[in-house]
Amino acid sequence: MILARTAVAATAAATLALSSPGSGSGDSTLEHEGGGAQRGRETVFTVTTGEGHGSLTVESEAFAKKLTLRAKRFRTGKDGELYTRVAGMVLCDVEPGTYPVELKEDDETVDIAELVVTSDMDPGNRDFCASHTSYDDAVDKTSETAPDTEDDGGVGLGELAAVIAGTAALSAVLASAATYLVTRRRRREPK
Repeated sequence: MILARTAVAATAAATLALSSPGSGSGDSTLEHEGGGAQRGRETVFTVTTGEGHGSLTVESEAFAKKLTLRAKRFRTGKDGELYTRVAGMVLCDVEPGTYPVELKEDDETVDIAELVVTSDMDPGNRDFCASHTSYDDAVDKTSETAPDTEDDGGVGLGELAAVIAGTAALSAVLASAATYLVTRRRRREPK
């Protein structure tokens, strides 16, 4: 019983810590992976942050849309910092050049990286840009770098663990109460 309460409390505390917006850790960073980016192709960034970060987004005028980063996508690195990788789709009609990519925490810019969009295009990217296919159709939604969707909709792992632990604790309490009542009734019955 005590173990079940401890598990529920620990799960609730972990869920609260990961889901509640912080006041801003100020140590969030953004780093571009690789060299120049081609139009009509995704380019990957690594976001590193500390505990208690607020709502994080990665934004650039060169991207098809802003990238929203949810707490559940971050992993703990070797140095204890939280990190994730995210890919932004570079627009087909953007001019080659250098563009700022901003990491924003609660709508305030905390870091800026540079994105160099090259004039070179692979034949596949050229075909994609000429086909007028939707960016949403071209984005790889299955990779680890896929952007988070705005509609989360589902139950998170922490919430599911809390429900399971709560159900187990309730079952244990009900079983204990039933056992007590049956044992008490047997002692009172005449022999």
